[in-house]
Amino acid sequence: MYRAYKSVHPYYEKPKFMPQDKLDAGNKIVKMLEEADMNKDGRLTRDEIEKALKGLGSYFPGWKANRCLKKLDANNDGQISGGEIDDLVDYLLNHGYGKK
Repeated sequence: MYRAYKSVHPYYEKPKFMPQDKLDAGNKIVKMLEEADMNKDGRLTRDEIEKALKGLGSYFPGWKANRCLKKLDANNDGQISGGEIDDLVDYLLNHGYGKK
């Protein structure tokens, strides 16, 4: 589904310098995003992002979903798709998601 992410993102091919905990966190985030994509179209709406954030333990998933869209939706179509998904995974990793 997230072919762009899986084909180029470092979390799917473990580099020697990648800590195992970061690798596991990235994989957990991708799994939650895939599960949250209700219609399996490879694009994430605000509600789908909120669902994934709830699964990742966010305290304010609705607010955080809006924030993710505002920061990462480069083409302003109201969804996270294509390369934006890679950016979303990186953003969530940098904000501590996927570690629990």
